[in-house]
Amino acid sequence: MLIAQIGIGGPAAHELTRQEFVEWYFACALIVVGTSLLLRPRAWIIASASAAIHPLAPILSGLYALLFGLAVVILHNVWVADVRVLVTVLGWVAVASGTMLLLAPEAYGLILRRLPITPQLVALRGLIRIVLGGVVLSYLLSQA
Repeated sequence: MLIAQIGIGGPAAHELTRQEFVEWYFACALIVVGTSLLLRPRAWIIASASAAIHPLAPILSGLYALLFGLAVVILHNVWVADVRVLVTVLGWVAVASGTMLLLAPEAYGLILRRLPITPQLVALRGLIRIVLGGVVLSYLLSQA
């Protein structure tokens, strides 16, 4: 199924498949969130501290992770020996973590309260996301 078109006419135009759309979406989301974590670690630390004590935080986080993960798994359940499998695996991780948060929300606060959250750790999480997004993005650009 073709869902979008890149380029402005001519032979450079390329129709995106569902899987390519999910890959682009996933890469962009990883890079944007990763950049935010890298550049604003203190804001994320404050948000984590607030989430550790707010009863609604695990429910909202679980819903977000589950919905994002399900979209990836349903539209991009690709098990191949290349970078595309990374998107699928991370989608399944999101489904698993979202399910856990919804079924055992009290564990969320326990984990956040016991985990030492430092600016360096948050920045490292951001850098990892940027690298993963960059890997997927470079794969996509090499296929164009």
